[in-house]
Amino acid sequence: MGYSSTVESWLEYWAENIAKPYVSENTYDGYEVDVRVHFVPVLGAHRLDRLEPEHLERFYRKMQASGNSAGTAHHAHRTIRVALGEAVRRGHVVTNAAEIAKAPRLEEEDIEPYTIEEVQSLLVEAAKRRNSARWVVALALGLRQGEALGLHWEDVDLAAGYVRIRKNRIRPKYAHGCGANPCGRKAGYCPEREQTRREHKSTKSRAGRRTIGLPDPLIKILRQHQVAQELERIAADADWEGKGYVFASPVGGALSPNTDFHTWKRLLRDAGVRNGRLHDARHTAATVLLILGVPDVVIDSIMGWEPGGAARMRARYMHVTGTMLRKVAASRRRSLGAPRNGLRDELRRKLRRTTTKGPAASSGALRHRAR
Repeated sequence: MGYSSTVESWLEYWAENIAKPYVSENTYDGYEVDVRVHFVPVLGAHRLDRLEPEHLERFYRKMQASGNSAGTAHHAHRTIRVALGEAVRRGHVVTNAAEIAKAPRLEEEDIEPYTIEEVQSLLVEAAKRRNSARWVVALALGLRQGEALGLHWEDVDLAAGYVRIRKNRIRPKYAHGCGANPCGRKAGYCPEREQTRREHKSTKSRAGRRTIGLPDPLIKILRQHQVAQELERIAADADWEGKGYVFASPVGGALSPNTDFHTWKRLLRDAGVRNGRLHDARHTAATVLLILGVPDVVIDSIMGWEPGGAARMRARYMHVTGTMLRKVAASRRRSLGAPRNGLRDELRRKLRRTTTKGPAASSGALRHRAR
């Protein structure tokens, strides 16, 4: 592979042989989509050594004109910048055109943490559902989705009052398992589908690997969640997968990030709270910590921010209404306790049934709760 190589041949070689063995599955998926969907159809036939910054700038504009977001175009820019950087390092090209080209402009997103009234509504509604502690953790600790879904009980010490963030849930990927009788569906919907990707990975950054102290109300909620999960284990009997996830399926398996996302959307709707991203729950937690006056170094550790960008992240999270933030800070402890009594009473009823009537009664209660 030399100066006469095409953009297509280099990007495909780079993605499969250089990037794939060394980056995470999610990162590789992003690279692969950029190469296959965006670059190859438009710039693939172009000679690598004749690729100019202007070619890329026109390409980014066409991407956005055809309906792609600025974020998608910016991701493509980052992908080819890394790929061309490797081409320069290996002597295939002299300069990295993507380093010179102007990247697509990204508007910085507005930070809109939920108000204390919205948080309370979400927690009260969450208490009616299984895995209700999932949403308390999101709003109180600001864990990223992958961190929350990758949390294992071995990383939780309720007696000492802390959790260790060490694993990330990975988006599942499937292959057909229907063999000689194709089902005609996408791989993810194949009745005989086979998972081709591990369920979780270790948190890669040093800042991401962290220990977080738990407030007392959250410790109590997680204890209640532990009891509820034990009842599900009894109900599932031999079907229990027992993978150790804190937030698991009704039979102890890993939760799908996509299912988790749609559960969040239903929670917002049923709680009568404005629509928002799952990441907005993380914004809320970060804002509360800032307004409570928690030291910067502690906030950075809790949120898992890298040292180089932590100050910028804190500055962004402070661009919200001061009155609302004071209200959030004053009510944080109260809001964490809002759903506790309802959940506690529900679990007590279930435990009482288990004690007096045996596992069969608890199984029926759990099936009713799941509905």
